[in-house]
This record gives sequence, C-alpha cells and structure tokens, in this order.
Amino acid sequence: MAQFSPDIYATPQVGKLLADEARALAPLLARCTGEHGLHLTAAAQGDPPAIPLLGHWATLRVSGAALGGDIRASGLEALPFTDEAFGVVLLRHALETTARQDNLLDEAIRVLAPGGMLAITGIHPVGLWSPWVARQSRGVRPRLTWPWWWSQRLVRDEFELSMPRRVGSAWPRAGGAAVGESLVGGGYLLVARKKRPAAVPLRPRVAAVPAPIPGTLASGARRNARESIT
Repeated sequence: MAQFSPDIYATPQVGKLLADEARALAPLLARCTGEHGLHLTAAAQGDPPAIPLLGHWATLRVSGAALGGDIRASGLEALPFTDEAFGVVLLRHALETTARQDNLLDEAIRVLAPGGMLAITGIHPVGLWSPWVARQSRGVRPRLTWPWWWSQRLVRDEFELSMPRRVGSAWPRAGGAAVGESLVGGGYLLVARKKRPAAVPLRPRVAAVPAPIPGTLASGARRNARESIT
C-alpha cells in the first residue's frame, strides 16, 4: 500500500535531493562573504550550508501565506529586513511553497546586497519527480516552475547569471550514492550574482575666470626694459 506524507519535504526522497543540492551548492557558495545570509526553505528541518567567509544565517520556512523559523511573519507582505541586508540569499524550494512566487523573489532581490549571490533550487517539472509529487501531495500541491522562468526574471533585473543545471537522481529515491549534476536530475539549481551599480563619473565644473584689466600685468609677468625706462 502506498505511503503518503502530508509534507513531501519531510520525505526521505526529498531529503536525499536536498543533500545532493547541498553538495552542488557548496563550491559555488564557498567564496561568498558578508555578515549575514538569508535561508528561505520549504523544509521544516534542514540547516543552511556552512560558508567559511559568511557570518550568520537567518532561516525562514516558507509555507503558503506564512513564514516561520527565526522570524514569524506573513508571506503576503514584505520580508521584515532592510534593503541590501544579506550577502547571500538562498531559496531552497521556497518558490514552490509560497503563496506569492513573484512577491517572494522580488523581496529576495531587494534584501540582497550588490555583489551578493542568489541561489534557487527546486524540483524540475519535467521528469519522473513531477508525477511523484502529484501522487504524494495532500492538500496544497507544490508549484513546480521551469528554471528558465526565474532566469528571465533575473536577467531583466540585471543579474549576472550562470546556466541552470539539473542535480540529483532522475527518480525519487531515499538512499544510494551521492548524485551531483545530471542531465536528467530531478532537481535544478540556479545561481546568479547581483550586479553592483556602475560608478558615474562626475562632470568637471567649468569655473569662469575673469579677464585681466587692461594696463595691468598678470601675476608673475615682467615689463620689458623700454617700458621700464619710460
């Protein structure tokens, strides 16, 4: 008899996929710096990746119209953080479970500092994982979205974008060897960097220089001998 879970992100299959994603993310995030990182996740359990040069993580669980974890807030409103507060923003399947996908991505962009890195992971809608999600889900079904959709959004917002890549095993499984990047992986990974604002050169101000009064000499000038005699 099939076993169903009210939360597919608590299943061993998705737990294995999250582990494969973490392995693929580790070298990409290793050089990220900053005082704080923001971890938005669909999984109730799961720590953010360890980044040597990053100070601290804030973790929020995204579930429909609610945000839990380190801070409890409404998922229908702006994130309770100031602009450009984080050096890294990691959306781990969060866009699949939020009630407002575009709003959450807009907020992730807002709180990311210039030069910071944004990473998005999710279950790819094409492959053997999609029907498994449909069978397993009870209640609200995750919204599986093509990664190119997020790519287009980030390009429009002037991010430096790497090509989306597929990660994990081709079909849902709870164990087995670690699986990195794969052409038919069940998950996808998208990494982009927020461009720094271009420096605007200052235009030199032209100052008016008054013309010398006739009959006078400029500073440092000398009269010739004839003028001195007369």
